Amino acid sequence: MKPVYCFVHLSIQEFLAAVYMFHCYTNKDIEVLNDTYLDVFLSRVMDKSLKSKNGHLDLFVRFLHGLTLESNQKILGSLLGKAEITPEIIQRTVNSLKEKKTKIAPDRSINIFQCLIEMNDLSVSQEIQEFLRSENRSEKELSEIHCSALAYMLQMSEEVLEELDLKRYKTSLEGRLRLIPVEISLGELKLFCSVSSLTSCRLSETSCDSLVCALMSNPSHLTELDLSDNKLQDSGVKLLCNFLESPDCQLEALSLWECRLTRSSCHPLVLALKSNPSHLRELDMRDNYLKNYDVKALIDLQKNPDYRLEMFRSVGGCY
Repeated sequence: MKPVYCFVHLSIQEFLAAVYMFHCYTNKDIEVLNDTYLDVFLSRVMDKSLKSKNGHLDLFVRFLHGLTLESNQKILGSLLGKAEITPEIIQRTVNSLKEKKTKIAPDRSINIFQCLIEMNDLSVSQEIQEFLRSENRSEKELSEIHCSALAYMLQMSEEVLEELDLKRYKTSLEGRLRLIPVEISLGELKLFCSVSSLTSCRLSETSCDSLVCALMSNPSHLTELDLSDNKLQDSGVKLLCNFLESPDCQLEALSLWECRLTRSSCHPLVLALKSNPSHLRELDMRDNYLKNYDVKALIDLQKNPDYRLEMFRSVGGCY
């Protein structure tokens, strides 16, 4: 009978898997690995982990990057084999992580920053700390990896922010998406703020999925949400309605001004407000592809004393 191993915690299995892969690399096991250079090998592993839908390789890839440290190799001794890792290889690996472009959920991109931490590269973390201490933050441009680092710091903080305005950060679209605090699977990042302004952040209906996950993870703080001037479209609003209809939703003001909405957005909004009538007081849907008859059901809700909707702005003005 073959021996059977039981791991007390999944992280032990992830670590041993990383040790095995690193051992295969140092011993040039061509049946397992094809890459000759360590930085190429690590980059390929990182790309594969980022393509994972549930993040099941995130911890493994962090351990793998941590094993490149000489101090960790000394602790493990002959278990890893002799690794020829030069400072140039380490620097190429660090640069590859910093320049990594991704089209994944914002919380998943944080793992790139965590791999830098595992390699004991604190440059990005120090740069973000200097950025936060700066008086002219709006003038300094943040790279994608800077945004991941900032998102990680938000994740670790237990403080409740009074306001989060992504427009204040000078960065690319991907950088802004990385700043949308989310909590999915292994990510523990939560939206700790009472007012969130995402105005003109070039968000799309695809971005709404990540945003809704953040809202659902910690709904009790957020009372105002401004999504004006984003291409959310009807599909994005339908995703947002999953949060609005939740009994845990505390949102009091929602702006969907100029979000390319049609009458198809109105019915889900009506159903969501009927499901959770006790909180939303203000709704702004101006400058969308709407006619008066499209928003009639929402106007009726505003006039109904059973609902808290006090102000509704749309094509016909303010009700």
